[in-house]
Amino acid sequence: MRLRRQLIAWVVCCLVAESAMGQDHATVFGPGRALGKIEKTEINEASGLIAAVGNPHHFWTHNDSGDKARIFLIDRSAAYKATFYLGGITARDWEDIGMMERNGRHYVVVGDIGDNRGKRPYVQLHVFEEPVVDVEKLTVDTILKERIRTFTLKYEDGPRDAESLFFDSQDKRIYVISKRELEVGIYSSDLPETPVDTMILRKVGKLPHTFITSAAISPDGTEILLKSLMEVFYWKRRPKESIPAALSRPTIKLPYKPEPQGEAISFAHDGRGYYTLSEAALGMTPFLYFYQRL
Repeated sequence: MRLRRQLIAWVVCCLVAESAMGQDHATVFGPGRALGKIEKTEINEASGLIAAVGNPHHFWTHNDSGDKARIFLIDRSAAYKATFYLGGITARDWEDIGMMERNGRHYVVVGDIGDNRGKRPYVQLHVFEEPVVDVEKLTVDTILKERIRTFTLKYEDGPRDAESLFFDSQDKRIYVISKRELEVGIYSSDLPETPVDTMILRKVGKLPHTFITSAAISPDGTEILLKSLMEVFYWKRRPKESIPAALSRPTIKLPYKPEPQGEAISFAHDGRGYYTLSEAALGMTPFLYFYQRL
């Protein structure tokens, strides 16, 4: 009887592992765990999330359209630590945030890419060196305009609403995922060190998904996450594989506890899992959730 129970348990574990592993034996992630709630009332429409590098175990986030040009730093318990304003910048519709490394320095990339009506002729990316703060005290500061590089881009096939971006550390390109099409588009552009004339976001692929609200890539560029309001999609990138090629393969769905207006996702910088954060919608307090890699 004991041997039979062990055999049954082994078969069940294999079936669970097979259903959870998906393409290329992707790592299994556990269910979401709330780490803390956002008490800072000014963080009321969190639309992007990225793991900080200069301040480990912290995250940069920002609000959706209608807010000032600013980013916030929170810790793993969602406790507020800092606000940085972007001098001379107007926030039209900030939708996602990423991280970029160049010459040993880390830069924050903020995407002013929202366009609900699909009519903006241009979108913008604001790039600046990641601030490092003393998290033992609350900080409010301004990043000077001359330290911010603003890139103007347009889509090769006309305006698009988008809420998702990431910078690939392998090919050194920015990727933007459109939102509202039945099959959303994957767009890409170089991101030079110095802004140039209007750059073109070229369509390099599409995905059989819709309403994508956030994207994330692991620091080493080997794992990709996309998030809709109700689901999280995962791809494991093969060696020397391009982003379009990786995303052309079938995805697997990862654990996700739907949040009210959940629009933000980020890998942990140390690779231990991924985090999600939502807006303060329907009068509900947003929580920072963690999904641990098993």
